Amino acid sequence: MSNKIPFESEFALHTLTQKYLKELFDLELVASEKQLNKLRVDNLALDKKNCSLVIIEYKNKFDSNVLNQVQEYHDLILENKDEYLKLVNECVDFYNIEIMIISPQFSAKQIKTANNNISLWQVSLFDDGKVEYQNLINNKIVTLEIDLDELKITEKKLLEDKSEYMKDLYFNLKNNILKEFKDLKIRYMVDQFSFRANDKLICVVVFLKSSFNIYFYSNNLNNAENTVDISSKSTGGNAKYNFKYKSNKDYDCFLDLFKQTYAQKVKK
Repeated sequence: MSNKIPFESEFALHTLTQKYLKELFDLELVASEKQLNKLRVDNLALDKKNCSLVIIEYKNKFDSNVLNQVQEYHDLILENKDEYLKLVNECVDFYNIEIMIISPQFSAKQIKTANNNISLWQVSLFDDGKVEYQNLINNKIVTLEIDLDELKITEKKLLEDKSEYMKDLYFNLKNNILKEFKDLKIRYMVDQFSFRANDKLICVVVFLKSSFNIYFYSNNLNNAENTVDISSKSTGGNAKYNFKYKSNKDYDCFLDLFKQTYAQKVKK
């Protein structure tokens, strides 16, 4: 008997569903992570049958504000119709914009207040690789059978939307540090990765637009004038030092900080 398991991240749910949009919902992908002013839409898709634009929002856990969020997306698109006509290059009825919210959980109030243009799809992932999407408005169910490895965040997935500059920065940092430390393991996450040794977390490296934010999980660091003390802030895992890595010239400074942290975390 199969059991439900959670999606580890919104990124995993997003990338999986986006990959199978045509198969699941007969939709054509128009844009992913489309910027709307200060907001960002997970997916814009085209429903050719109804000649309508579709806003898709993903959540890997309950979100009480999601209906308000998608309404903001809807209003911004209406205010900028000309831009989106160029984007889809199709005949689109902007007074019939569809909204899909895909999440493992909705409240009774959300289900009750969703209007005709909003469909709430409750997604369930099972340990045998089955993925079930149920429309809570009309009870329609569509399913996928996947290899659970599809949901893992790999180096390839992490880098696929990064600039060439950031890819170069990443490979230079990774390749050099792995030459220095043969026992390091890399764990990939959404827009970040971490270095570990003997299951001890050394640092987390977060992708920014043109640099890294590197969080060191050490007690004390010497020669740390290029870091920011973040011990009073909540960073998860008790990171104490933040180092901004802007170019390959920063590697030597990074290496010094890394060696100190490694010595504290991995007793030899």
